[in-house]
Amino acid sequence: MRAGLTPDADGAFRERRERTVDAPAATTWTCVADLGGEPGWYAANRLWQVRGVLDRVVGGPGNRGRPDRALRVGDPVDGWRVETVEPGRTLTLVSEQRMPGTARMTYEVHAHEVHDSQAPCAERSRLVQRLEFRPDGRLGQAFWWAELPAHKVIFRAMLVRMAQEAERRARADGTMGP
Repeated sequence: MRAGLTPDADGAFRERRERTVDAPAATTWTCVADLGGEPGWYAANRLWQVRGVLDRVVGGPGNRGRPDRALRVGDPVDGWRVETVEPGRTLTLVSEQRMPGTARMTYEVHAHEVHDSQAPCAERSRLVQRLEFRPDGRLGQAFWWAELPAHKVIFRAMLVRMAQEAERRARADGTMGP
């Protein structure tokens, strides 16, 4: 996992987290594709709501919801917008919230077969979360540092809970064991 504590050579702060999920890639993708919808953000939903209200107060889009269908490039997802989507594989959102910089959040899903001598081949997936923040000057850097403690806890929890939801869905639809 990249710590995101220091900017890269291009000035952007980046973080990367990943998790093996005991669910097929197709099931894990359904959780990524639902982001901002019925399950919300998988962690700290109330804080995301507060962030949206505060954003609206300072002239940002606030929480606009999201379409009730598969996401497409250009769709709003609360204070974010779909920048790229490759169904079944990757989703990148760019923040439109008021902040001194540009934030991107990407989720990737990869098939991951595990061969264990004790058990037959199990289909799993790998869930990758990549975050990027490009600060605008010193104010942007100060914003990054001020937000960092909560940011780390919330985004880590999002990844963990998204993986847990994928595993729950896999058990419910019978694609994985108990």
